[in-house]
Amino acid sequence: MKKLASMLVALALLSVQSVQAAEGDTVKVAFNGTAATVTIPTTASVRSTVNGANVTLVSSTTTEEYVYDVSGTTSNGSLIISGQYKLTLRLNGVSITSQKGAAIDVECGKRIAVELVSGTTNTLVDVANGSQKAAFYTTGHSEFSGAGTLNVTGNTKHAIGAKEYLEIKSSTGTINVLSAVSDGIHCGKGKVNNENNYFLMKGGVVNMTNVGGDCVDSDDYGTILVKGGSLNLNVSATDVVGLKADSTLTIEGGMVHINVTGQESTGIRSCYACYFNGGNVNIDVLGDGAKGIKGKQQTAKTVNNGGSVYFNGTEVDILVSGNTIFAEDDTTKCMGISVDADMTHKAGAVSVLAFGSEAYTYHVKGTETVADGFRASAMPWLFSPYDYQYDMTAYVSLTVNGVAADYSRYAVGAFVGDECRGVATFTTQSGYTWGELRIRSNAATGETVSFKAYDITTGTATDCGETLAFTSLGVAGLPSSPFALSTTAASQMAGDMDGDGKITIADVKALTEYYLSGGSYKTVCDVNGDGVLTVADITALIEKL
Repeated sequence: MKKLASMLVALALLSVQSVQAAEGDTVKVAFNGTAATVTIPTTASVRSTVNGANVTLVSSTTTEEYVYDVSGTTSNGSLIISGQYKLTLRLNGVSITSQKGAAIDVECGKRIAVELVSGTTNTLVDVANGSQKAAFYTTGHSEFSGAGTLNVTGNTKHAIGAKEYLEIKSSTGTINVLSAVSDGIHCGKGKVNNENNYFLMKGGVVNMTNVGGDCVDSDDYGTILVKGGSLNLNVSATDVVGLKADSTLTIEGGMVHINVTGQESTGIRSCYACYFNGGNVNIDVLGDGAKGIKGKQQTAKTVNNGGSVYFNGTEVDILVSGNTIFAEDDTTKCMGISVDADMTHKAGAVSVLAFGSEAYTYHVKGTETVADGFRASAMPWLFSPYDYQYDMTAYVSLTVNGVAADYSRYAVGAFVGDECRGVATFTTQSGYTWGELRIRSNAATGETVSFKAYDITTGTATDCGETLAFTSLGVAGLPSSPFALSTTAASQMAGDMDGDGKITIADVKALTEYYLSGGSYKTVCDVNGDGVLTVADITALIEKL
């Protein structure tokens, strides 16, 4: 009987103790359905407990960084790592769906290096209605690197949570937040003026959809800094934010694309100041009462006396097509940029296009300082790019009355029949000027696309004579050789060939060249009103100079 009891005790110990093997400084965790195997080097100060596929690792080292290599699949498991020293968590093709809490919980207040192993896909899903803060949670500083893929679903609260900062280092990896009850990525631990509360992105790709809260929230006086990589955020819930910082928010590089479809939601919001110093930002504001960029002035909860926005080099494109919410006691406008304090634009092309009578371009409560390159235009055409399945790209140029348009005052719309399918303003770079039109359709081929030129200064639209055949993923023209569009616009005065509201030598030169080539502008350039274009008209124009 004593021998049998000893054997049972030994078997019980095997169920909770790790298999010891000399593997350097790497602790290996391999999930296999309802079980898990843990392999710990003999020299490592790590203790393990395994209950089915639920693994708890406790490290007692204070001097050595261990690598935790995690692989395998379980639909009823979890991983908890605790200790007092920094570590590396290597996600090496692991899929964990937890039935009791977080999928991975690292209880270590130090630096946690998270490596997404190249060529692997890693999936983390937590249990619904639990007490955990996130499906993947760390109490320390999380630093992501590697070229693998991480898919995360947060069924109780956040998808990814960090008690202090979270950094995505220069890498080619991809993080997909597939859904979250609350925030997609949440940083912050509640310490006032804590410099370790921040979200920093240097590379990689982050995609988020089906998020019930904010996509990226740097809470508790936290900051956001984007230096590289690609952020693609879908803001679909009500009264939430794509990128939200309680303190400063800075874009220095990379690509940020945000779709705001939630009512009264916002693409980018800072409670102190927004700095746009480089990179590219594209925001589509589709939700009713929504905002593209918000400089919010807080007076109680976090940073006081903020709310300013500064444009210092970022290429910003904002499309606004949601409706304003008109209530009896409160009207919430759908707007591209809303600034509670001051807005300063020094550099970088900033374009805000508002479509329809209930969409607005921007509003500044404080001082507004705008340099060349800032354009805010209300378009007469209502257009939503997300109503269509297919798209093609056209790089276009425009001539008005036979001469190159004043591109600072024109936009171009693409149409199928009377339905707007895309809008572009013009960009000048490296000596070339072009408008980039993404044309949408629900038919892969077969539709004929026509074009209209819109004069922003006069609020008039005129037809262009050219057409294109729509082809899904097709390209017409190049920035260096655009697809040429032309229109004849009634000028504000006779002889104003380029439509800039004044007659210059360039107008007379264009008029003369057109006259000598046999052209005739009976209404635009017929200064003496005799029904034909003559030398007398040109002489009269010269006298007007």
